Amino acid sequence: MYNILIFGDSIAAGRRVEKIKSWPSLLTQQLDKKDKDFTLVHNLSIPGESTNEVIKRLPIEAEVRCKKNYPDDHSSIIFAVGINDAKCLESRNNSITSAESFRNNISLLIENARKYTDHIIFIGLTPVDERKTAPLDNVYFLNKKIGMYEKIIGEECKKRTISFLNIAEEWSRLNYLKMLSEDGIHPNEKGHQKIFEKIKPLFI
Repeated sequence: MYNILIFGDSIAAGRRVEKIKSWPSLLTQQLDKKDKDFTLVHNLSIPGESTNEVIKRLPIEAEVRCKKNYPDDHSSIIFAVGINDAKCLESRNNSITSAESFRNNISLLIENARKYTDHIIFIGLTPVDERKTAPLDNVYFLNKKIGMYEKIIGEECKKRTISFLNIAEEWSRLNYLKMLSEDGIHPNEKGHQKIFEKIKPLFI
């Protein structure tokens, strides 16, 4: 059995789109074309989660799903989390997770994930439409912060030779506003398709 575990937030959970058109669902459909019986995608994404919550539940979620019952059993772990760490409460400088703590959290996620698999992937963070998110009900999603936290993910992955898919930097060179939903935070169907196209080559 090949188990693929996705740990993410509301974006990976497919908020604001038909779930069948979210990137985890598109990945599942792609893999089903190759193997419906022995490949399982477990989308374990929870809206609102930061790295702090994922760290706590990773061992519980992974232990049961990455268990090797047969010699050929193997797993992959995909992390698509961080935008909620970068968001700020009440002011533009009050991040939910400090940059230093976030770096430590990414390092810890990699360390813990390696107990279950060597195939680990980090999905970068998506930029936002600050006209709608700065602020949004006393919460600030800021592209400068998102870019800084994505850079931290990239740096920690590079240190440990972990696959990292840069999203924010790439989208910044595009008209990414067309890939966001009405709330200015969550990708729309075009955005999810773009993320899927980025991750697809790693599973072909």
